[in-house]
Amino acid sequence: MKALMYIGDQQMEVREIPKPDGPFLVKVLGCTICGTDLKTWKQGHPYFKPPTILGHEFYGQVERTPEETGYRPGDYVVVAPYGECGECEMCRSGVPELCENKDYVTTGAFCETVEVPLSFVERGVIRLEGPDYVYALTEPLACVLTALDQLEIRPSDHVLIVGGGPMGTLAAMTLLEQGIAVCVGEINPDRQAKLREWGIPCDTTDAWYAKEKFDKIIVAVNIPALILEAVNKVRSGGKVHVFAGLPSDTVLPIPAKALHYRFVQIMGCSGFAMPAFRRAFAMIKKNPARYQALITHRFPLEKGQEAMETLAKGEAFKIMIEP
Repeated sequence: MKALMYIGDQQMEVREIPKPDGPFLVKVLGCTICGTDLKTWKQGHPYFKPPTILGHEFYGQVERTPEETGYRPGDYVVVAPYGECGECEMCRSGVPELCENKDYVTTGAFCETVEVPLSFVERGVIRLEGPDYVYALTEPLACVLTALDQLEIRPSDHVLIVGGGPMGTLAAMTLLEQGIAVCVGEINPDRQAKLREWGIPCDTTDAWYAKEKFDKIIVAVNIPALILEAVNKVRSGGKVHVFAGLPSDTVLPIPAKALHYRFVQIMGCSGFAMPAFRRAFAMIKKNPARYQALITHRFPLEKGQEAMETLAKGEAFKIMIEP
């Protein structure tokens, strides 16, 4: 089968590789590029050594399955790239996102076919009513829901999202649907225009800080200085969520006054657990057109390099790779 391989040094290449031969196979119909994929392509990643297949936000069509799974060849599905075991110490402690024994789809999804372990099919595969590429956004929305749950946002809260990229936009859309007062800080004028077109209040972060006070701030841009600014600007007793990923050795210079005297809480998370994945699926199913707007570009597998370059230039929100 064909696979779009990350081969290092900002290079993607389509190669022929052996097709998986497991009992449950899914033909990939579309996989969106996530921030981790882009970061890996740009500068490498300790978990993804080239040559390897990236991509984990995907939907597809069942190609092979045992009868006992309840699925049939031809069924359309969205698949979680991994799922917690529910039994390890982390799962029992209430942080299944940190599960020590996760099940994983066997490869990345920038390819024609992926294998889902039989042990994971019941938990990790959701049947769709038909082919709809919007369900590739289930995984990123699940990550957003995990962060919003951490923040424990109240109906009266004013929330600022620093960064109007795909994840920040998903967070804004979710909060607006809940009737929460939310706005996005974004400096890119093209993104500002798009966000306003979608009904999301948008201005530069500095402009918002000059006009309003915020109970909760989500930093969805991987710039440490923006985190420090959020800690200094959030209301006393407020919360700052470090949502964007930073290098693991990054040290944040947080003023002790904010923690000790102003009761500011700082938190972060990555990934999701299966309850959030299923909630995200239900939210997209309820209003698919709203979320579909985020996928602004679609590229065939053979143009994967061009897709990465387009995303790196900031010329797209979400890009889908279609084998």
